[in-house]
Amino acid sequence: MSPLFVSILVGVVALAVGWFLGSRRKEEVDVYDVPLRHLADQLRDGRAGQPGVDEPQGLSAVRAAVQSAWRPRNEESEEALRQALGRIAAFLEESVGGPLRKVRDGDRDLLREGVDRALGGLKDLDFFLREPITPDETHNLVPLLQQVTREFIADWEIAVRLQAPAFPVRAHIHRPTFMDALYLLLHNAGHFGDGKRVDVRVQTEDGNAVVVIDDQGPGFTPEALERGRDLFYTTKPASLGLGIPFARKIIEGFGGNLELSNRPEGGARVRLTIPGA
Repeated sequence: MSPLFVSILVGVVALAVGWFLGSRRKEEVDVYDVPLRHLADQLRDGRAGQPGVDEPQGLSAVRAAVQSAWRPRNEESEEALRQALGRIAAFLEESVGGPLRKVRDGDRDLLREGVDRALGGLKDLDFFLREPITPDETHNLVPLLQQVTREFIADWEIAVRLQAPAFPVRAHIHRPTFMDALYLLLHNAGHFGDGKRVDVRVQTEDGNAVVVIDDQGPGFTPEALERGRDLFYTTKPASLGLGIPFARKIIEGFGGNLELSNRPEGGARVRLTIPGA
């Protein structure tokens, strides 16, 4: 359970019981005081805990509701580690293990391709171990988007429709990493959009620079909407699941944010918001 959820839960419990106690006579308040403090302390420590011998029935019902959806922090960490290791193992099997077996059968070109992919994966992992890259210059995002979309179209032969205003859309960024993030998001949209046209829009909004990338695929699943920005989450067996997390780290390093959603008419949407300059 996340610290934020724990804080919210403690607040709700405290407010609910506080209102309840406020409607009782003074002699009844003392019955709830100690058990309530005990429960609040346990929740702050990330534990569901066990009821005391004399815990009032109403408070026991609250505790039971919490425990029904409770997951200890250590279990969450272990599960996240298992998923990460499983994702790395699957990636290496696809990128290195398979090609090595092909080399044994005489296909050396496939090994070169697999090793290149593995080295790229290691480079991406190294990126996540570094401190976030801070913005260093103010740029007009429009020509940067034009350049990235041209490169993407040339590499993948997937159509991109870019909508941009006639005036500059400026933001304080680190140019190379910003363009890397855009390319990754275009690649993601092209892949999950089944090679159909990708729509990109850049605009200003409330003093911010906004980039919206839409695809024409099936959209994000409910799980992907919740976990798609997390490191190592992916629905592609041969992927490390670093594309959207990579872009997220870059954009958040600029003081912005990355949001995932589904379009009402169908398809996935990634929205980047960066403080304007």
